Amino acid sequence: MNNMIWLIRREVWENRSLWIAPLVVAGIILIIAAFGGVHVGGGNNVNLGWTDNPEISASDREHIRNAMSAASMDHKELIYAIALSTFTTVQLFTMAFVLFFYLLDSLLAERKDRSILFWKSLPVSDAQVVLSKLLTAVVVVPLFVLLVSSALQVLFALVWSARFSGSGLGEALMAWHGPTWIKLQAAFLLFIASGMLWYLPLFAYLMLVSVWARRNAFLWAVLPPVAILAIEGLILRSNNFGEFLGHRFIGIFELLEKSAGAAADSDDMATLSDVVRAVSSVFTSPETWIGVLVAAAMVFGVIRIRRFRDDS
Repeated sequence: MNNMIWLIRREVWENRSLWIAPLVVAGIILIIAAFGGVHVGGGNNVNLGWTDNPEISASDREHIRNAMSAASMDHKELIYAIALSTFTTVQLFTMAFVLFFYLLDSLLAERKDRSILFWKSLPVSDAQVVLSKLLTAVVVVPLFVLLVSSALQVLFALVWSARFSGSGLGEALMAWHGPTWIKLQAAFLLFIASGMLWYLPLFAYLMLVSVWARRNAFLWAVLPPVAILAIEGLILRSNNFGEFLGHRFIGIFELLEKSAGAAADSDDMATLSDVVRAVSSVFTSPETWIGVLVAAAMVFGVIRIRRFRDDS
């Protein structure tokens, strides 16, 4: 257990982009929140807060303010939840980009810089090294991103409250709503857990390419699927492999949407039980667990290959 903890720490120390990228994105969002403006149709540049803007008359500002103030609490909570969800979604896209290149380089880099020889001289097994890298990508980084996103939402509330308190936008978008914030954190935690499980085969595939390739891991990861797509299209005149890949990438969202049911079509914000019901469809789907078995087989292959592969 101690070995695994130290190996995970090593991954975090040596791959600083895993934690720097989410912090940079959070900082950019806060800067935009503090100094940004909103551009609306017709070429009008509306300053957030609607103060001293000649493009909007005093009567129009008062009309907009009254309309926003009259909005129901449910609608304000919905707008608040959408705004916070956008922050987390941006962080998750950033995480996906960083993890792609991290996993693709995770086992190739140690052979290029010869550090694999040092680690093989220590009482650390190949299985522990490989699993530490996988756990870093599947557990540690997503939890850190969720933590950064949660802190960002709190800081955004402080900035928003300080900047727009008493303005039309300040009345339309709540700076803080504790119950909604807590529900969002729980919902995204469940979503990330299901997502990591669903995309486990992709993570294992990237590690398999990383441990196999001697150089140009990106090309080794991308060209085989592209070649299969091209060959199938030219020879068989079909796109079965492309449909399979497409479903593997977006299938989780199809499951979530299907399970959401009526809640997805409602104007009301989904309850936490709706989220749990939707996410449970991913955990109970045979496709998810078939993917886990395939990932386990590939991880086993990664461990075996690393045991005998040092490019010496």
